[in-house]
Amino acid sequence: MSTFPQTLKSGVFALIFALFFIANTQAQANIQPPGELIKVNTIKMLHSINDSRAEIKKTPEKLTSLVEEVILPHLDFIAASKMVMGKYWRRAEKEQKIKFIRQFRLLLLRFYSSALSEYLNGQDKILKDDLIKYFPTKLKEGETAITVRGEVQQDSGPAIPIYYRMHLTKKGWKIYDVSVEGISMITTYKNNFATQFRNDGIDALIASLEEKNSNMLAKKDIKTN
Repeated sequence: MSTFPQTLKSGVFALIFALFFIANTQAQANIQPPGELIKVNTIKMLHSINDSRAEIKKTPEKLTSLVEEVILPHLDFIAASKMVMGKYWRRAEKEQKIKFIRQFRLLLLRFYSSALSEYLNGQDKILKDDLIKYFPTKLKEGETAITVRGEVQQDSGPAIPIYYRMHLTKKGWKIYDVSVEGISMITTYKNNFATQFRNDGIDALIASLEEKNSNMLAKKDIKTN
């Protein structure tokens, strides 16, 4: 199974920063539009990273727990899973859907943790508030879906464009897809899984994800023991 392109990994930390303090209630979502929530709270996340740098260096596993506890609750895994599975979602039994969502969540946990770790590795400079630039968004009355556009400023080279696809749920605004330099997370995983869905079936793909996730967790346990 192929992995995400490096350009997507190089920009995914922006999604991680943006998610840290996104409001998780309907009331908060109505007070501030999603674009403003991302912009304001990204700065809070940057400050948190700067303040915790020593602890992160001492205990790298903290990044995984940070992603698990703070970031993942703001991703809509059900919507993302439906899109990734495509027509196979309609064919799947309830138990298969639950298993896929669980393994897909673990897959993204590993991915985001790895991307954040790679970005912070060997980097001691203070992360500035203007590291990520966001463009104004207008949320129309009654609108329940929006795309927020941002750019990651690099030390050299052009800025990296990022698009967050968000929708309003009963638990507030959630991100269900992110695109970096035109590369969609949903589309990438959907394409990666399509052949195995078609050739081997739903259960085989779920089993493959379970094995990969278990192997990664086992490696983590070995490193921490």
